[in-house]
Amino acid sequence: MGLFGNLGNMGEMVKQAREMQKQLKTIKDELKRMTYKAESAGVEVVVDGEMNIKDIKIGSNVNLNKVGDHFKDAANKALSMAKHDAAQKLQSVAGGLNIPGLT
Repeated sequence: MGLFGNLGNMGEMVKQAREMQKQLKTIKDELKRMTYKAESAGVEVVVDGEMNIKDIKIGSNVNLNKVGDHFKDAANKALSMAKHDAAQKLQSVAGGLNIPGLT
């Protein structure tokens, strides 16, 4: 089969790419609405699926000398949850393909 015999496959690939694009937009919209909360020694951090910090709460019993460490720990935990969830959702669209940057 020559070069022109594969044009039909190209049409199918374009159709699949458009469908994947729609699915990615849906996932991106969903991630905007998702929140992930983590806590470390009385410091609570909430992030969204776009890795933006949405809220920080510091309990009254938090050691103020260590609040920075507790904030970092809670923020890293929440961001890790958000990244993991986003990677799983994006992997489902990629159909199990190993695409760099998604895992």
